[in-house]
Amino acid sequence: MKKLLVVAALTMAAAPAMASKARMTALGNSAHLIDTTTIFVNSADVHYLGDFATIEFGEANNAAGVPHAEGGFVRSSSMGKWGAHLGRQSATVNEFVDTVNATLPGASELLKEQNALDLIYGTELGGQKWGFGLHYSNAKDEGANVAAHGNRKVSTLGGSVGVRNDIWNAYLRFGLTGKTESDLAAVGAPELEQKGLFDLGFGYWIDTLYVDAKFLTTKGTLTAGAPVNVDSDIEKTDYSVGVTDNVKVDGGNFFYGVRFANTEIKTDAGKDTAMGLPVLAGIEVDATSWMVLRGSIKQTVLLGETKDDSTTPEQKTNLLNDTTVAAGAGLKFGKLSLDGTLEGSTTGKVNANTLLANASLTYMF
Repeated sequence: MKKLLVVAALTMAAAPAMASKARMTALGNSAHLIDTTTIFVNSADVHYLGDFATIEFGEANNAAGVPHAEGGFVRSSSMGKWGAHLGRQSATVNEFVDTVNATLPGASELLKEQNALDLIYGTELGGQKWGFGLHYSNAKDEGANVAAHGNRKVSTLGGSVGVRNDIWNAYLRFGLTGKTESDLAAVGAPELEQKGLFDLGFGYWIDTLYVDAKFLTTKGTLTAGAPVNVDSDIEKTDYSVGVTDNVKVDGGNFFYGVRFANTEIKTDAGKDTAMGLPVLAGIEVDATSWMVLRGSIKQTVLLGETKDDSTTPEQKTNLLNDTTVAAGAGLKFGKLSLDGTLEGSTTGKVNANTLLANASLTYMF
C-alpha cells in the first residue's frame, strides 16, 4: 500500500506537474518520475497520467539540442488508452547522424529525423498495465540544397512495449529500420544505415526507494564512395544502474539519488568512452494552489572519466566541473497548465536568453 502511495504522490503532487520537457529538465530527468514525456520510454506510463493534450516549445531531445516544436495527446476509450504525438525526435538516431556529420568535409550534412509521428496504445492485460508504441518518419530534401548537401532522404521506424504496476515496471524499445543518405558526389554519396537499436529498462520500488537499471545498444554502418571511400561501422553501448529516494514533504516531494553510468561509442577511428557516478537532488512543491516550483542540482562525484583514443595524443578528462543546476515553475489555470524552465547551467549564471529554454502548455481533460 505504501508503494502505491509513493507512485500516486509522484503523479499527482503539484497540480500542474504534468508538463513534459520543461518539468523533466527542471528535475534533472530523474529516473523515478512519470510524466507526459516518459511515455516515449515506457509507453505503459499513459495509464498514470489521465487524458491530456500538450504543446512543447524549446530544446529538442537530440544531441545538438536544436529547438523545435512538438506536441500530442492521449485519450481514453472503452478499448483502452490511445494517443498520437507529432515532432518527437529520437535522440539516439540524431546522435548517430551528428557523429557522422562531424566527419564529413565542408558543410555537407546528412538529414536528421524530420516530422516524426508517434502512435501509442495502452491497455490492461493479465492484471498489468501495458503500453505499445510506434515511431515513424520519412522525409526528402531535393533540389534546394543540392550544391551543399545533395539530394537527401531520411527514414526511421521503431516500436516499443512497456508494462507497469504500482511496484515495478519494465520496457523494451527497438529500432526496425533507420537510414539517412545523400547523393552528393563530392563526399561519395554518403549513406548511414542503422542496423539495430535495443533499449531495455527495469525499475522497482522498495518502500520510498526506486532502484532501476537501463541498457541500450545500437549499431550503424556508414558507406561513401570516391573520393571519400569510407565503409565504417559505428556502435554505441550505454548502461546505468541507479537508486533514488523520494521523500514526501509539505506540499510536494524531495528526492535524491546516485547512479553508475557508462557510455561507449566505437568507430573505425577509435573508441570514445564516458564513465561516471552522478548524484542528483531535486525538489518540487506547490507554492500556491495555482503555482508549483521545482529545481535540481546534479554533479559527478568520486568517479568521472572520459576518454577518446581516436585522437593523437589521446584525450582524457577526470572529474572536470559538470555541476548542473536547473529550475522551473508551472502555472495552473483550471485544467490548463503553463510551465517553463531555466536552461540547465554548469556555471550557475542566469541568462535572460534561457529563461524559457523549455516551455509546455498542457490541458488535462
